[in-house]
Amino acid sequence: MHQRVIAYIRTSTNRQDLGLEFQLEQVRQYHPDKIFHEQISGRKRDRPELTKALSEIQPGDQLLVYKLDRLGRSTKQLVNIIAELDVKGAHFKSIHDNINTETINGRFLFTILSAVAELEANMISERTKDALKMTTKKLGRPVRITSDTKEIILHNYAESKLTVKEIATRNHVSPAYVYRLAHQAGLSRTHPQQSNAPVDC
Repeated sequence: MHQRVIAYIRTSTNRQDLGLEFQLEQVRQYHPDKIFHEQISGRKRDRPELTKALSEIQPGDQLLVYKLDRLGRSTKQLVNIIAELDVKGAHFKSIHDNINTETINGRFLFTILSAVAELEANMISERTKDALKMTTKKLGRPVRITSDTKEIILHNYAESKLTVKEIATRNHVSPAYVYRLAHQAGLSRTHPQQSNAPVDC
């Protein structure tokens, strides 16, 4: 059965060395049955011509590109596309990178790419977890307020000797919490004695 070669070419305005004519010259040496071309950034997720090329692929066919970065800009993206071809029973070849998944070396390189993609995903996951931990440390976990602490807050509020901000600071709560707790308890207060601490207006 004749193996069809489906070539995909992606050009971008900032890469004159990988222009359309150059890539066409390279892929035509492998006598492709069809060539799909688009001028679009590799960062774009929606690449209609690549979608068409992948849809055209049948079992036994080969997707041909001049260079890996013409197919995808991230390791994960590359692995996903090559894995999709593998599921179809098709193959992948990159001319410049000398990768052909029909060969042992090509399969080995694909295995390495898959491992790198998994490592990158794990590293991103770890960085996300670390960032969340740092955020928690910076913001602080919510303080569990005991009934004893509430009694002290209400007592200080009713005494009117401390400002609301001072009461909040001493008990590790926010001024808003002090006001809310006092309001729920139905407490009112006389003007507090002046202190050296700044008072919210």
